[in-house]
This record gives sequence, C-alpha cells and structure tokens, in this order.
Amino acid sequence: MRNSDEKKFLKAVGQRINRIRKEQNISFQELSYRTNIEKSNLVKLTTKGSNITLTTLHKISKGLEVPIQDFLNI
Repeated sequence: MRNSDEKKFLKAVGQRINRIRKEQNISFQELSYRTNIEKSNLVKLTTKGSNITLTTLHKISKGLEVPIQDFLNI
C-alpha cells in the first residue's frame, strides 16, 4: 500500500492534469483520442490519484501540448 505522501503526490499530479485539460476545454473523450489512452483510465488517473507511468504522463503531455514538467511542478 502506498504511503500518505505518495497518495498526495499522485492526487496532485492528477489534479494538475485535470486543471490543464479543463483550461483548454478538452473533454476526456478528446484527450483519450489524442493520447490513445482509454477514457476510463484517464478519469482514474486524474480524479482518483491512480499510479501513472512516465510513458502515460508523456502521452498526456503531448496530447495537451504542454511540457511534462507542468504536471510535476507541485
């Protein structure tokens, strides 16, 4: 089981992705199309703080056209 700090970090990364997505008026469906990541997985990553791989984070950064660092500057 993840410790409290890890959970907080993953939740914060997911919230950052979600905030950027909303600022760009991009739906989960559109981001799914752009990243080739299932919509349900995107929802889990951005709302439940699910663990995320660097590869997935890279796909999302490309899909939102922002540097990957934007998700990690917490």
